[in-house]
Amino acid sequence: MTARSLWTTAVVTLGLFVSSSLAVAGSWLDKRSGDKTPDAPHVTARLISETDALIPQAQNRLAVVLDHEAGWHTYWQMPGDSGLATTFKVTAPSDVTVTPPRFPVPERLVVPGVTSYAHHDTTLYPFVATPERHVPTGKRVTLSVKVRYLACKDLCIPGETSASITLPFRINAKPTADAQAVDEAFKALPEVRTIEGVTATYDQTLLKIALPDSVARVNHSLAFFPLDARLFALDKDQRFVKTPTEDALFWTLSDNAKLDGKTHLKGVLVADDGPTKGGWAVETDLKLMPGTVTVPAESLTSGLSTETSAEDLTTLSAILFALVGGLILNLMPCVFPVLSLKLLDLIEHRENRAQLAKHGFAFTGGVLASMLVISGLLLALRSAGVALGWGFQLQNPLVVALLLILFITLTLNLVGTFEFTLGTGLANKGADAAPKQGLSGSFFTGILAVIVASPCTAPFMGAALGFALTQSAASALLVFMSLGLGMALPWLLLCLFPAWAGLLPKPGLWMVRLRQVMAVPMGLAVLWLGWVLTKQVNTAGIWIILSASAACAVFLWLLGRAQWGLGSNRVLMGLMLAILVASLGLISSGLFARSGSVMAEKGEWLTWSPDAVETTLAAGQPAFVDFTAAWCITCQANKVSTLNRESVHEAFKRHGVKLFVADWTNQDPTITDTLNRFARSGVPLYLLYKPDGNVEVLPQLLTPDAVIDVVDKLP
Repeated sequence: MTARSLWTTAVVTLGLFVSSSLAVAGSWLDKRSGDKTPDAPHVTARLISETDALIPQAQNRLAVVLDHEAGWHTYWQMPGDSGLATTFKVTAPSDVTVTPPRFPVPERLVVPGVTSYAHHDTTLYPFVATPERHVPTGKRVTLSVKVRYLACKDLCIPGETSASITLPFRINAKPTADAQAVDEAFKALPEVRTIEGVTATYDQTLLKIALPDSVARVNHSLAFFPLDARLFALDKDQRFVKTPTEDALFWTLSDNAKLDGKTHLKGVLVADDGPTKGGWAVETDLKLMPGTVTVPAESLTSGLSTETSAEDLTTLSAILFALVGGLILNLMPCVFPVLSLKLLDLIEHRENRAQLAKHGFAFTGGVLASMLVISGLLLALRSAGVALGWGFQLQNPLVVALLLILFITLTLNLVGTFEFTLGTGLANKGADAAPKQGLSGSFFTGILAVIVASPCTAPFMGAALGFALTQSAASALLVFMSLGLGMALPWLLLCLFPAWAGLLPKPGLWMVRLRQVMAVPMGLAVLWLGWVLTKQVNTAGIWIILSASAACAVFLWLLGRAQWGLGSNRVLMGLMLAILVASLGLISSGLFARSGSVMAEKGEWLTWSPDAVETTLAAGQPAFVDFTAAWCITCQANKVSTLNRESVHEAFKRHGVKLFVADWTNQDPTITDTLNRFARSGVPLYLLYKPDGNVEVLPQLLTPDAVIDVVDKLP
């Protein structure tokens, strides 16, 4: 390949990749807009007022009402282990000041290993509107609210709804039919104040919130709803203990809790089930201090754990994990075909140390630059509320089709069907026909390596990226850059230390044979991408993909004939190119895309859903869930090496384990949400749910012995 031609090819590929990824993101964002999509739950908003007019210079009380369809819920201002906080944007005229709507005390929702804070049925979020003093009496004004939410039942769907209310300015106002509801909504709100004398003491694993005698005593229950989710293991039970001198609440800290240097703890204290049931609720800022926390022996239960997790990740350890994961990615089958192209550079420049080093830095620059683009896009979409993970772009059939065409192109180039040149007189160049690649070629080979790496998840990599997506943008980008550096490091070291590259044979005619051998893994990648597309498009879509592939192959064959002076047929080449472009356009329309689970399993494997797992556990059976995708090579390798083995299935049968497949081939917010709960940004993820409520996370690379050992520990 020449530098200029590979530059052109890579630029076009990257441009198509990024634009199609943005198209996917745009379509998902579009689904979040509007009051209701065809598949959206029935979450609707209303605005109600305590009075039939707004009184100037007075605090007029109103409320946003969210009506949830039966079984659906949205999330509190701190959603917990999963979900997204509901947000409100109230719009009012410039002469009316409004406060943000406030959240009532949420309900604590618990499924095995995951705790969320949510609202359901009809929930009121009250706020205050204060007109200026000199507003014109009798003038009618409109207040409106836009609500963004994530609604969940059997699956989770982001949505948006809006409401408005028009009221006049009047000196005197009468109560409306909603006056009592608004009044009760304000009474149900947590009081905002600092509670003197209440302290929060923590040690390595536990936190204690103590109410002394100076604070009103609690009769039967005390709960705390934190405004910082990362401090606590929310799935562990809070334990309320009464003693003669104090009322105390004990929490289990999360494995990643960072309390050193933190002096205050914000949250909502709720006593005796809250103000609507005779108790009280206070949103407060507690004084936080280190110390020794001891739970009375009689109050210890299985729900209060003092064990720490094996995945005690910090930013530094996540960076190291990502580096190791990037190194391992070089051995994965999705990356190797592209990296084999770098072997030609190493051989061609083995005796030119300075040139070899430049190629190493160029390749590393391409890897890091593309990693920055992809991770930045992923983080930006996540901040916009779109639930995505590593490899999200491969959930779009157009992106997979583009990769298929690219790999067909590379395969035909390696077998000598055509050469990457801008002219057609290659045959007249004699010896110059041998492939040459400049620094720009190395740079864009790095870009290509990252693009095709997304179907793979290496050991250490999943935990690191899952952690990164919960941190600040700066920390997350450091982790992603470390992953890219790990990918590029072996090739960079080979280029910087030419003595190692000196072990390679000298350039010669054998390189032509090497190129042909390299076409084998490229061709296998073509077959794999074609198989992935059969899981993403229907039968008509498959025929369109075959047409595009055939048109691409014929076009490149005709191009090769023209390059070698064997005649040209520009009309036929133009026709093939038109078929290729039209086919890709049809695929991009989404008319031929499949939806839902497409990884249909045989025998005992069932389609996963949270309800199906809960039903299984309620019946006293354990459940094993395979979170997978057709485009995930690691997932497919684990199926062949482990999950389809007879010995593994016998272990599952021996312990009555019910088997489920969670298919992420196409975009599924419920699966994405579950991956996030277990700090994973992509597949594979393997979970063994036990009837006692515990969940065991298995390694990303499975072996039969590893799975059998875990299953045999079941009672």
